[in-house]
Amino acid sequence: LDSLLQEMKLKNAHTFNLACQGSIYTHTLIHLVDGSTKLLVATLNRELFCYDLSMTHLARPCGCVVVPQTKQLQFTYLPNGSEIISIDAFNKSTDTNDFVIGVTIVKISETESCTQYVNIYSDWQPGAQNIDDSESEHSCLSLELDFVPYQLGHVNLGSHTFWRLGGSDNKIHVFSEDESIQSYVELEEEETLAEFAETLPCVPLFTDQFAEYGVRTTATVCENGYLVVSKVDEERNEILQTWNRNFAGPLTGVAFIRPQPSLGKPREFMSKLLKSGSNDESKSGSFPLSLAVGYSLNESMVFNDLEKNGLNDCKTLQSSFDYDCVTSLWVADLTFEGRPTIMLGTYGQELLGYTQNPETSEWLLAWHMPVSAPILGIRYADLTGDGVKEVIVITATGVQVLQHNLESVKEIALTRLHKLISQIESTS
Repeated sequence: LDSLLQEMKLKNAHTFNLACQGSIYTHTLIHLVDGSTKLLVATLNRELFCYDLSMTHLARPCGCVVVPQTKQLQFTYLPNGSEIISIDAFNKSTDTNDFVIGVTIVKISETESCTQYVNIYSDWQPGAQNIDDSESEHSCLSLELDFVPYQLGHVNLGSHTFWRLGGSDNKIHVFSEDESIQSYVELEEEETLAEFAETLPCVPLFTDQFAEYGVRTTATVCENGYLVVSKVDEERNEILQTWNRNFAGPLTGVAFIRPQPSLGKPREFMSKLLKSGSNDESKSGSFPLSLAVGYSLNESMVFNDLEKNGLNDCKTLQSSFDYDCVTSLWVADLTFEGRPTIMLGTYGQELLGYTQNPETSEWLLAWHMPVSAPILGIRYADLTGDGVKEVIVITATGVQVLQHNLESVKEIALTRLHKLISQIESTS
């Protein structure tokens, strides 16, 4: 494992242990105004934990050490006998830490009847610098649901943020804050976001979204193998185009492969840096948007260039079914070359990494590494606050954080700075 991590230019930063496991929906990230990120993880027995890693500098050859920090968060309105199903969080403000956290729960009574709620926690005290500030107080709004909740997420539209929640009634429900009554209300069918207005053929398991130039692209995968992708005009809230496709079994994850900037042309980069181009100029240089989809009954897939091919150009991720069912996926640029890596987490306790062959457009298994338990989620975020993101693997027994080799990152940064300086000197 150590030699594999060295080849990947990653290292084990820390492993957080969990006494009780969560689910594929009980983890999320929240970004603070100081640029740091915290990981929130909930367990089925109503415990919520906040994790981060701080870099402490020392007067020794290694320069710094990673200091793990764990704190259990105290939330109200989580009654005995209830289980946490999903969580999500965001920061409402760009100037202060105005946290909003959503938690869905299911409560089973003594008569074995179920009631479902979504609790929305907000209004931390102004003096609260961190979400784990034990002295801070917050308010809770609890909404009863008439369906079993699944994935909880949010949609940013201008200055407003909507909650989206998949349900057992085959719908994705959208909730909006109504400041006049200081509450959240579910949007009616004629008011909701256009791509969520129609009832789906089965329970929606996962949704991912990508917005650019006023167009929001949304992909949803369902329990019966149904995949739907919609393009929406954000200003008019109208569907521009829809693609759908059916598979034989549950689809277990979805993630857009987002456009990556070109890092091999310093002249082009500098021209964009030194002048403010219009949206049309930027749009003409954008990269194709593709989609990765996890599949429970066979190999997972990538749909290349949705705009050009829709869901017709399907490439399988070879060997992705060799390690049991894929339970989660994430897309990130792990090499700092503008080329994304598709990371798949499996129930068979393996983390798989796929990269694309630029000549054939095929996605190849570049590496795979074992972990200690079935994987429930993958994230890529800067937990240490050093400006470099870490690979975060959430398993049934804990959280494993993989950190980039900082010496390699430094070499890449210096090489690119030298290229940019040379480019500036040659044009001055």
